Amino acid sequence: MNDSYKILENRNVNDNNKQDIPKLYENRENCCGCSACYSICPVHAILMEPDDEGFLYPTVDEAKCMRCYKCVSVCAFKTDQRNKGYLENTDIQ
Repeated sequence: MNDSYKILENRNVNDNNKQDIPKLYENRENCCGCSACYSICPVHAILMEPDDEGFLYPTVDEAKCMRCYKCVSVCAFKTDQRNKGYLENTDIQ
């Protein structure tokens, strides 16, 4: 089973039986700002916004997001963290 399938298989579902918004990163150190997630989003629900230092980081517009999780599956940074053992293969966030 490939990692993309595992990502889709393990989506979180909230109390309203709706999938959670993808969490692209928790800390700035967990995002390189490459904008791959922004580029792959089919509904343009991700914006790249500057932080206090001017570096761009993604934010997800919950109203637009269709919860396809393509943004998570394309993230090279998360793939690298999984390969190094910092994230479990089944983690999507």
